[in-house]
Amino acid sequence: MEINNNNKLESSSYQQRILITGISGLIGNILFNYLMKKYSTKYEIFGLDQHLNMSIDKFFQCDVTDRIKLHKIIEEQKINIIIHLAAQLENYPDIEMISHVNIDGTKNIFEAPGVHHIIYASTIRTVFGYLNYEPYLSIRKETFDDITMLKNLQKLTISNNPPLPDTQTSGHEVYSQSKIIGEQMAIDIVKNSSKSIICVRFGWVNIDNQPGNTWSRTVWLSHRDLCLFIDKVLQAPDNISGIYFLTSNNHRRWVDLDDAKRDFDFVPQDGAEKL
Repeated sequence: MEINNNNKLESSSYQQRILITGISGLIGNILFNYLMKKYSTKYEIFGLDQHLNMSIDKFFQCDVTDRIKLHKIIEEQKINIIIHLAAQLENYPDIEMISHVNIDGTKNIFEAPGVHHIIYASTIRTVFGYLNYEPYLSIRKETFDDITMLKNLQKLTISNNPPLPDTQTSGHEVYSQSKIIGEQMAIDIVKNSSKSIICVRFGWVNIDNQPGNTWSRTVWLSHRDLCLFIDKVLQAPDNISGIYFLTSNNHRRWVDLDDAKRDFDFVPQDGAEKL
């Protein structure tokens, strides 16, 4: 995806309206609480989820695959910005439903009327296929030799390393493929419209906000770094589009964060240290 790197623009003075889809999920909750605490006067925050009984104001119960209802909500509430987190995860038993929600639902979000800026939750699993090959295989197997290999570790980049889906299970593969398709849809829409779409390959966010003690710590994303990145994106010009890796600055990190630093001045504040 081409990146538009125009100089930073002044923020609009009016209160913009942000819709967070999948707000009942972990990342949705983290971002909602953060944005409400920091930006309640700058942004009006709305939540959308297929689940009922969400105890927040300005909440709408809706499945993102329901195009008519979804677009009606977005139009009536005059939503400007969408943080699209709603998805069926890799452990969902209905494989076809993973594709339906993650592809068709995302298409509905991307084509929503009146929305000029979308932050799309992709996943670092879009490149988990590289873990089947060295040196990334050694990282996953935890046989990686820091002394001889770390200085030569080539971090994956968006421009040099095309997506390679996760193949652990059929669910993982369908899930990661659906996110790859979502990224490609974003590229096509940006080329043919005035919309800005930021595709974020989120690392591993967990409820404990700790990196753990397995190889997964290499792709850990702290709550603070998650919120910091979204904050930076919201403050940036809304004519930037692109795909970005997002993790904390972890020991043995094998994905490159330079694009996020270049376009959003994002520098992670946390990181999993060497065990």
